[in-house]
Amino acid sequence: NPIVYAGADITICENANTTLSATGANTYVWTNGVNNGVAFVPGNAGSYTYIVTGTDANGCQDSDDVTVIVIATPNVSFVADVTAGCVPLNVNFTNNGDSGVNCIWTMGDGTVINDCGSVNHLFTQLGCNDITLTVTNSTGCVGSQVLANYICVEGPPTASFIASPSVIDEFESTVTFNNTTANATNYVWDFGDNSGSTEEDPTHEYDGTVVSNYTVTLYAYSALGCMDSVQGAIQYQEQLIYYVPNTFTPDGDMYNQTFKPIFTAGFDPYNYLLSIYNRWGEMIFESRDSEYGWDGSYAGKLVQQGTYTWVIEFKAPNTDKKFVETGYVNFLK
Repeated sequence: NPIVYAGADITICENANTTLSATGANTYVWTNGVNNGVAFVPGNAGSYTYIVTGTDANGCQDSDDVTVIVIATPNVSFVADVTAGCVPLNVNFTNNGDSGVNCIWTMGDGTVINDCGSVNHLFTQLGCNDITLTVTNSTGCVGSQVLANYICVEGPPTASFIASPSVIDEFESTVTFNNTTANATNYVWDFGDNSGSTEEDPTHEYDGTVVSNYTVTLYAYSALGCMDSVQGAIQYQEQLIYYVPNTFTPDGDMYNQTFKPIFTAGFDPYNYLLSIYNRWGEMIFESRDSEYGWDGSYAGKLVQQGTYTWVIEFKAPNTDKKFVETGYVNFLK
C-alpha cells in the first residue's frame, strides 16, 4: 500500500481560504467535498477533520487525516454619542466589540487613531464621513466594521433680511421683513420692542407714538440646529411739519414783528440756517437759531418795503438727509 500523508494540521482565521494537498499516491479523494490542491473556506469558527484516501497506480490505497482549526474573526462593533451636528462637531466613539491587540479607527476625514478603547474626535470639515474600525486579535485574525456616512457635519446658515421701510414715523409704522437667509429651516425674530415672531417673512406694526429707534434681530436655524444671527436697525423719524409765513409787519404792534419759519416737528435745530436776500442777491440777514428771526433791518435800519428772498437749510433728525427750501416774503411797514 502507498503511504498517504494528508499534511500537518492547520490553523486559520474565519472566512480565510486554505488548501489541502496530500502526498504519497496518484489520486486522492477527500471527505466533506474538498478537492486536493484546490483552495476552499472551511466554515465558521471551530475544528474540522478532513480524511483523504489515496490510490496508487496499482489500485492500492491508504488513508490519512488532517485537522483545520478555524479561529473566530473579532466581533467589531462601535457606536457614536452623536451622529450629526454643527461644525465643529465633537464626537465620542465607544468600542463595543471584542478586545484586540491592535485597533485602528479611520475617521473619513484623513484622521487615523490607534486605540482599542473609546476615542474622541473633533470634525472640522463639512459633509458626511464613513467611519471604519479594524481590530486585530492575539492570533492575528482581523475584523472590521464600516458605517457609511455615519457622522454628518453641517455648517451654520447665513442669516440676512431686508426691512421695508427701514425708516418709520407716526403715520407709517408698519414694516415688512423679507427673509433672505440661506440654508435655514426655522426662524426667530426679535423686533426690538419686546415682541417677536417665528414666521419666515413677518410683517410688524410698531407703536407710532413711541419716538425710538429699534434694533431687529433675526435668529436662523438649520435642520440640525446650527444657528446664525443678524441685526438691522429700524429708524424712527418724526414727520417733517413746518410752514413759512409770506408776510410780516414789524410796525411795533406786537404782531408779526419778525420773519422766521415755524417748525412743529421733524427737523434738527442744530443744523439750521436762514438767509435773507434783497432783489440784487445781496445777503442782508443770516441766522443759525431757529428761534431767532429777521426783524426787517439791515445794518441797523429797516429795509425798504417790498419782497425779499429767503433760503432755509436744515437737516432731518437721526439721518443725514438735508433740505434746502427757498421762497419769498413780503415786508410791510
